[in-house]
Amino acid sequence: MILLFLITCLQTSSALLLSTENRISTRNITCQNGSSSTALLFNCEACLVITRNYDIRTSLSLTGSGSSGVNYVCLQANQIEAYHENLVRECSNFLQGTLNGYDDFCIAAPYNQVRGSYRACMCTTNACNFNYSECVQRTYPYWETKPPTFSNSIVELTNRVKCYRPYEDYRPTNSYLPSLCASNDAECKNYVFDHGVLCAISVDRANQITRQTLPPSIYSFYLIKFKTMLCSSFTWTSKSIYFTQCQQDETVCFCAVDGCDKDLDTCRESKATHIHYYSFFYFLLLILNICF
Repeated sequence: MILLFLITCLQTSSALLLSTENRISTRNITCQNGSSSTALLFNCEACLVITRNYDIRTSLSLTGSGSSGVNYVCLQANQIEAYHENLVRECSNFLQGTLNGYDDFCIAAPYNQVRGSYRACMCTTNACNFNYSECVQRTYPYWETKPPTFSNSIVELTNRVKCYRPYEDYRPTNSYLPSLCASNDAECKNYVFDHGVLCAISVDRANQITRQTLPPSIYSFYLIKFKTMLCSSFTWTSKSIYFTQCQQDETVCFCAVDGCDKDLDTCRESKATHIHYYSFFYFLLLILNICF
């Protein structure tokens, strides 16, 4: 039984995707959206309100980047996980297993000497993000014994992976992989390279290669974007996801093994080293069954 448990754990925990299905909307709520509290959007999955005391300009944060003042966001089903994961990484009070939450001190662009701080609140009831204070009150309404649960479709990546430096060969192409740092921002480049948890490589129709290292705050955003919006087909191994039939005839692969973005074939075939232990345990279990 112990061996069977180990086999099950190794088999289910080795893949980047916890689910291959696209997230389905389970709510139909109304949220404020934009920089004006008079703009309403319907059919939202969750509401978000963000306040900044100053402009924060960074490509490494979905929620932190923006102009000073208040921003209201209607989150759709295909946006929920990326924004929620970003908040979990940048705000210490946001919990992994629930959508409802708030934090008065979130950090965007942590590599800067002057860190960009902001406040954020996410809620899941009608018109709950009219202002920050009301959102905070609505995160744990008195009529609910506990907040609604939430589960990710992409595994939480925490281990640093060594990718090829993205800016040694980065040049404008038809790729949807963006340049995360300005060409003269060495501090940003070093932060991305030193804190990457996922490597990405793209080959466009002209056979030009684009590489990118993705840090914890935004890797899920790009994975979900390619999976739900930009590409119509993908395959996966224990440590990679290979996208084909993408817009602009782009082929893209994401992987989480050191040096896996050398080329598309290397990325596509990347697997977890501990997958071999699964085979060993399976073999051992087979021997024990034969003997006993």
